[in-house]
Amino acid sequence: MKRVLVVVAAVVAALWAAGPAAAESKTDTFRYPVEVKGYQVRQEMTPADHPHVDGFITAMKVDIVDADGTPVPIQRLMLHHIVFSKLGDPNPQCHNFTGFDASGPKLPGLARPFYGAGEERNELHLPPGYGLPTKASDVWLNTWMLMNHRKTTDHAFIQWTVTYTTDENLKPVDPYWLDVKNCNADPIFNVPGGGKPGSTYKKSYQFNMPESGHIVAAGGHVHGGADNLTISQPACGDRKIMEFDPAWGMPSHPFYHVRPILHEPGPIAVSAYLSAQGFPLAQGQPIKLTATYDNSLPHTRVMGISIVYVAPSSTPVNGCGPLPTDAQPIVTPLPHRTAPPRFVVPIVGIGRNGKAHDISAPPGRTVALKNNATIGVKNFFFTRPNVKVKRGTRLNWLFNGGPEKVIHNVTLASGPRGFGSPNHSSDRFSYRFRKPGKYRIFCALHPVSMTEVVNVR
Repeated sequence: MKRVLVVVAAVVAALWAAGPAAAESKTDTFRYPVEVKGYQVRQEMTPADHPHVDGFITAMKVDIVDADGTPVPIQRLMLHHIVFSKLGDPNPQCHNFTGFDASGPKLPGLARPFYGAGEERNELHLPPGYGLPTKASDVWLNTWMLMNHRKTTDHAFIQWTVTYTTDENLKPVDPYWLDVKNCNADPIFNVPGGGKPGSTYKKSYQFNMPESGHIVAAGGHVHGGADNLTISQPACGDRKIMEFDPAWGMPSHPFYHVRPILHEPGPIAVSAYLSAQGFPLAQGQPIKLTATYDNSLPHTRVMGISIVYVAPSSTPVNGCGPLPTDAQPIVTPLPHRTAPPRFVVPIVGIGRNGKAHDISAPPGRTVALKNNATIGVKNFFFTRPNVKVKRGTRLNWLFNGGPEKVIHNVTLASGPRGFGSPNHSSDRFSYRFRKPGKYRIFCALHPVSMTEVVNVR
C-alpha cells in the first residue's frame, strides 16, 4: 500500500508547519525474519516488537527488506497486507471474530488493530499535537500475508519503523478499524461482474461510535477493480464526509508485469486525510463505510477497509456540525490513472523447468457432472480438475484439509461471474452456475498447485 494515511512527505510537512512546534521524538526500527517457499502464499500471525516506553506514536511505516535494508521488489515478494494490533486491548467492534479458518471456532476479540498496510505501503502520520498511546507493557501482534513470485524459497525481513514521543502534552487518539466484512481475519467479498460498462457494486458496514470526538486522520485499503471508499453519516442526511480514491499505476508500472499472476493487481496508492480540527462525531452516532467496485468484470477476494483515528472529546459534540476547513484529500504525486485498469487473471501451472506459466486448463480429463455433484478439495488438488455442466447446475466443494487442518478456498480467477469461498479446512461451499462460459478457478492460497476449469454449456 503506497502511503495511504499520508502519501506525500512534502504535503505532510506543509500541514505540520501550520501547527505547533513538534515535540522531540525518536524513531526505532524493528524486524521480523520471514521465509516464503517457492510460489507460496503465506499468511501468519506473529509477535511484533515495539518501543518499550510509555508515550505516544506519531508515525509508522512498514516494508519488506533484505538484510542490508534494501526494499525487496514485488517481482520477488509481495506484501499483500499486514495489520498491527494490540493484544489484550478489546476490539470495540468485534466481541469475537473468524480466524483464517472459517471452519474453526470463533475467537475472542481481544486484539485491537491500530495500523495496517499492503501493496500501497500505507504510512501512518498524525497531525501535530496528537498521538496514539503506547505503553512499555503493550503486546503487539502482526497479521500478514506474503506472496513469492519465484520458484525458489526466499528470505527477507518485515521491517517497521515507529516514531514516538514521551511528551505528555499530546492529545490521545483512538483507532477504529472499519471493514465492510468486519470481524474476519480474511475479510474478503466478491464482486460478481457482468454488468454494463460503468456499473458498480457496493458493500457497506455501519458502526455506532462509542464516544464523542473528532477524526483527525484516516486512510483506506481496496483491491483491484475498486472505484472508491466513502465514509458517511447516516444521521446527518447520510452526508459523505470522506472519499478515498485509489490511484492506479501507469501501464508500465511493475504491479502489472509481475509473473506469475497470483491475483488482480491493486492500486499504487489511495488518498487519505489529515485534519487538526477533525471531523465531528457524536457518541452513539452511526458512521458508514461503503466500498464501491466496478461491476462490469468479476473481482474476487476484494476488500474495503478504512482506519480512522478519533481524538475523544470530554464534552458533547454535534456530530452533524460543520466539517473541518483544514482537510483535503492527500493524493500521490506519482504518475497514475484514476480508473481501474481492466485485468484478466489467468490460472497457472508448473512447467517441466519448474517455473510457473499460464495454462488454459489443468491436466486431466474432462468429466460431466450433474446438478448438486460434489468435488473434493484435498491437499493440494481438486478431485475434478476439468468439469462440464449444464447452465443452472449447482456444484458443491467438500473441504478436507486432513489432520493438519490445511486451509483452502475455491476462487474464480477469470470467467463470466465472480465468486469465492471463505478459507476452510473442513466444511462445504456451493455455487450455482447461471451464466454459460468457461470458469477458471484456483485456490487463492495455493494458486500454482490447485486449479480447476468448469465449462458451463
